[in-house]
Amino acid sequence: MTQIKKISSSPTQTQRRYPSEDTKYYTILEHFRLHGTLNKLEAQSLGETCLSATVADMRNDFNLEITRTFEKAKNTIGAYSRVIRYKLTKQDTIKLNAVKLRGSDE
Repeated sequence: MTQIKKISSSPTQTQRRYPSEDTKYYTILEHFRLHGTLNKLEAQSLGETCLSATVADMRNDFNLEITRTFEKAKNTIGAYSRVIRYKLTKQDTIKLNAVKLRGSDE
């Protein structure tokens, strides 16, 4: 597996509220918070069609440092595709748990 340099968000970015439960963004955020890792093929079963954009939003909205690693995964037709596995750091999980518990930016 090839490790990609992690890109951290701007430290001056403010955190937003945890999203409503009836949104795709909430579903993906919760999956990351509870399981810590996801690739785009796995995300499709959660209703996510553009995981890279959602991960970019998560980085900006919550100031996360999500790591990225290339891997090969079996796609829907049985062939192998090169995909990126996104993974929360331990600090990212702590941040998301705190924001969810707090329920606000304050």
